[in-house]
Amino acid sequence: MDSTPVECGRSRETVKRSDLAGRAEYGYCTSHSRFFWGLRLRLVCMLHGLPITFALTRTKADERENLLDLLAAEPGLVADRPDRR
Repeated sequence: MDSTPVECGRSRETVKRSDLAGRAEYGYCTSHSRFFWGLRLRLVCMLHGLPITFALTRTKADERENLLDLLAAEPGLVADRPDRR
């Protein structure tokens, strides 16, 4: 599982007027060394890069809890692969 920022606005005025005001929040992206306002795209992929499932979450949401929620929503992901943890 990995995540990347989904920036939803840059100006303070955009943040105030956006329909995402209740969902999006400020976060920090260490790979880009900058703050952003938006969401995070959490993506679970197979070893060769094929996406299996995804979620858009708050920026400060715990990645481990998100993974457990994704696996609980799609029980076939774990059942079809008994050798995976």
